[in-house]
Amino acid sequence: MFIRLNCDIIPAPGSFSASAVNWTRKADPVATKATTQARIFDGALHALARQGPRKLAMSDIADEAGLSVGTLYRYFKNKDELMRSLGDHFVEKLQSVLQQAIEDNPRPADRLQIVVDVMLRFWLENPATVQIGQLEPGFVLDYIRRVTPKLSKVLHDAIEPVLKDSTAVLSGSVTLDEVADLIVRMAFSHYFMPSNDYREFRDVLVVLGASAGLEPRRTRARTANKAAS
Repeated sequence: MFIRLNCDIIPAPGSFSASAVNWTRKADPVATKATTQARIFDGALHALARQGPRKLAMSDIADEAGLSVGTLYRYFKNKDELMRSLGDHFVEKLQSVLQQAIEDNPRPADRLQIVVDVMLRFWLENPATVQIGQLEPGFVLDYIRRVTPKLSKVLHDAIEPVLKDSTAVLSGSVTLDEVADLIVRMAFSHYFMPSNDYREFRDVLVVLGASAGLEPRRTRARTANKAAS
């Protein structure tokens, strides 16, 4: 029997597209740099989906970003450096989206659901990321190997405040590092083999976690008291 959890608690994580520059005001140098980098990363993502990593050239990225090749070289010395930075950009973006989702709903009882939801949705929001995975799985696998430790650290920091005292962690059945790593691996598995409705996959993971004792201590105590009454 499928158990539907609260599906209205998760805010939309947003998109990868770069924000438009407001040319009517004097540009803030820091903001302008961030905006230009966002345009470059967005252009690189779409150029990757169109050209593939082997044929990709800086000129392709410049065309997609609507910038000159010279501008790209002011930010990145070559394509390899840009690709490495693109991976870090996605990790930072996910961290920002996750932090915002937690700020919007700080309830400890919902933390695991929020973290799993953001991880599952993040890689599927932009069709270009899905296309890259379909056309160049080897490229994506190399990327996954490189960023998995960073992503696991982001998730560990998100779940630690509410799950460090959970029954599963206190009993030694599982560590928070193992939980974070499992979520990352399940998210990338879903990226390559998506379900018809990611929310069903999310809810199953959360229910399994709760049944294994991955709940905040207060939440578990309330559940036990309710069952006893």
